[in-house]
Amino acid sequence: MIALDVIREAQARGHTFTFTTVRPQSKTEFDESADLDFLVDVFNYPHSLKSLGAWRNLPDGLFDKVLRRNRFIHMNNAYADICNLPYLPCSGNSAPVCIDKGAISLSTRIALKDFRNTCFSSKKLVRDVFCSSILNVFLSPMHQDTCLKVMKLSNTKNNFVLKPTVDTNLFFNHKVERDIDYLFVGVISEAKGFYEMRELFHNKNIHFAGNIYPGLNLDFGTYHGRVAYDQVPALMNRAKNFVFLPRWPEPQGRVVIEAALSGCQLITNDKVGATSFPFDISQPKNFGNPTQELWVEIENKV
Repeated sequence: MIALDVIREAQARGHTFTFTTVRPQSKTEFDESADLDFLVDVFNYPHSLKSLGAWRNLPDGLFDKVLRRNRFIHMNNAYADICNLPYLPCSGNSAPVCIDKGAISLSTRIALKDFRNTCFSSKKLVRDVFCSSILNVFLSPMHQDTCLKVMKLSNTKNNFVLKPTVDTNLFFNHKVERDIDYLFVGVISEAKGFYEMRELFHNKNIHFAGNIYPGLNLDFGTYHGRVAYDQVPALMNRAKNFVFLPRWPEPQGRVVIEAALSGCQLITNDKVGATSFPFDISQPKNFGNPTQELWVEIENKV
């Protein structure tokens, strides 16, 4: 969603795009004459077994071409480009030998096409993408710090933190009576804090909306199922508190910002990228025009 916001802003500024992808469908439109390459989560899309390691099916020589002409922007939506396992199981506390890889199944290893236990961030191609980019784009100060920590890189002028791209005309405080004590919206999973929420709120009026991660048993609270995005503001305006207690360092947690704008009190921990911004995320005036700011920065560098 955030990458799409960035692309739409670029198109509004007169830029045209071609797309090369592997998942969910294979497409090759690589333009040899393009002025700029824009890489987004190129190494991993870990929401299904088929997606693990799918980047290896990109056209032969694609990365060599991109690195050779050396005019690319690199955007990170999560930790896909520093870790080839779902939801950064080390939570950013990486080691040269990844202990989590030692526990994965043979079928997952086959899907990954990775039979080593070394940290994915040490791979030369991964480091080349980060180190050669004109600009590395991150979704929050914490997201940037976590990626650079894992990569063992210092912060430089080639790094850019994108402010939240939230529709403040959709998410705002309706000033109505609220009948839900606690609310969580998003993928209901271990990484998003399921077990922490179960421990703290199993006997309380907590409501959930979103997909349940495969294999997880939601055995407490009130479940609304998957709610259409345009219906989320109304649900948030029913909630007094929004709960978000992730295990991993959440890259941004756009839903947290949406809840804050909707007038919810936030119950979070120190692993939420949204709360690492140096401004009040409940105030829309603080967001400015983030995608415009990014493209001004890019155009000044190209």
